[in-house]
Amino acid sequence: MKRSCLVLISLFSFLMFGLAFFSGTVSAQEPVFKTIPIQERFLILPVSNSAGRSLLTVLDENGVRVCRFRTTLADSAEKADWWSFIDVSEYAGGELTLELRDQPEGEKTLALIANTADVPRKEPLYREKLRPQFHFSQMQGWNNDPNGMVFWDGEYHLCWQSNPVGIRWENMTWGHAVSKDLVHWTELPIALRPWGDDLPEEKRHPSMAVSHCFSGTAIPAWDVPLSDPNDPSSRPLLAAFTDTGAGEALAVSTDKGRTWRYDSVLVRHRGRDPQLIWLEKEKTWLIAVYEEVEEERVIAFYQSKDRKEWTRTGAISGFFECPNFYEMPVDGDPENTRWVLWAADGRYMTGRFDGKTFVPEHAEKHTLHRGHFYASLCFSNTPGRLIQIGWARIEIPAEAKHSFNQTFTVPLELTLRKTPAGIRLFAEPVKELEVLRQEKREFCGEFFLDGFGDGQLYDVNVTLEAGQDAELVFGKDRVVWNAGRRELNGMQLRPKDGKVTFRVLIDRPMFEVCANGGEAYLTMPRQDAGEPLGTMTLNGNGSAEIWSLRSIHE
Repeated sequence: MKRSCLVLISLFSFLMFGLAFFSGTVSAQEPVFKTIPIQERFLILPVSNSAGRSLLTVLDENGVRVCRFRTTLADSAEKADWWSFIDVSEYAGGELTLELRDQPEGEKTLALIANTADVPRKEPLYREKLRPQFHFSQMQGWNNDPNGMVFWDGEYHLCWQSNPVGIRWENMTWGHAVSKDLVHWTELPIALRPWGDDLPEEKRHPSMAVSHCFSGTAIPAWDVPLSDPNDPSSRPLLAAFTDTGAGEALAVSTDKGRTWRYDSVLVRHRGRDPQLIWLEKEKTWLIAVYEEVEEERVIAFYQSKDRKEWTRTGAISGFFECPNFYEMPVDGDPENTRWVLWAADGRYMTGRFDGKTFVPEHAEKHTLHRGHFYASLCFSNTPGRLIQIGWARIEIPAEAKHSFNQTFTVPLELTLRKTPAGIRLFAEPVKELEVLRQEKREFCGEFFLDGFGDGQLYDVNVTLEAGQDAELVFGKDRVVWNAGRRELNGMQLRPKDGKVTFRVLIDRPMFEVCANGGEAYLTMPRQDAGEPLGTMTLNGNGSAEIWSLRSIHE
């Protein structure tokens, strides 16, 4: 009986925690309210990284839920580690009502929340000590998986899993930025937002899901005619994502990706992280989605002609989260293609796909990416190129009191190539990044960096004699070639003409290594993040070229 009671208590606790976690509605404290006239762009919030969690709900004049976030708010400006913001420009000229729960000094906190034209900052934006300078990072909050990546009307759209009001995982929202060159990015307002709960659609923001907005993809609506025959980009964009309160959901944009409207649920809950694919030859929609079926982890495939009725056509086991599924030419030959499938860890398989079933050509998955790389995605609608961005799991410590945590890899161009070991996937930084190169030097041995660039941002190309051990040392980090094992920092490589090459991209909090023209790729945090390097040393029989890099924020 005692054991049964404990089980019942545990089950009750779990259910209550789950209800609070997924809806954010459980609260024992009376709410406090404040109404704010909206004249400026931002609603600013004082965030304390160490405060208790409170629940903030924002309503418009008609009682429509604008947003709802669990966050950690300060009750004085002195206690605020940083100021978060919500873009409320669409409500200019009206009023918004704030409801705050679970905040012991709620009135004091509400007094600090204001509508302003600028966001207070303790450090200049993008000049923080640990802020990446040529890797994209969101202005504020936590990020994880890249989402909704699509090229449309001359712009690359990058969305991502975001908590815009805290530096830890929560409130899964889709952040949104655009770029014309894959180098310089402009952050836009939130694309998709969580916590509509059980409200009818007319009582929640058009972009609001029932619960968390988990990962997904974006693609042009190729089955919809152009609204303007003279504008090839006048068809809608579609975003498929996991609404944790409903299933695999669809959002639609009719203004070239600037705003999004929650549309419908495609597949009721079985998994998460859908990739929406258009099969041009079959004129059919395909979803690749992660599912757990009787404790087995699989990537499942669903087909539909109308995006309404979906049929499960097959599945492949052994993959976990965030499926990526693409048809790619081998050595650039459009007559010789393979489908490539990988999931969150980046380990992949190549094979054939008949529109319903994926058949791998090999038994074991291959590894391209290592280190702090996870949950990548590629842009849709980039003919002739496949461009990947991964979540770079680079922790920005809370004690730094920065307004952001985590970042992304640089954009990588993927290719399939024949090798002596078979067909393999390669990844190289996109050529567009070379616009950031400034001065160039060549060196071997020790190279003093004083007066050469800013001391932290570098692009280094190294060529080594494969038969001898060697290493590149910068600050507290090193890239080591073990000739006996033929390994570069643990990555097995095949020397070419007796040589091994690698490229290192060094930023303030992190570095990336592209080995042998993309044969292997490594993403790592710097051990002395944010500190000038002073010197760089190439030990062993080899040579190096180094470029100083300028910031994308200049």
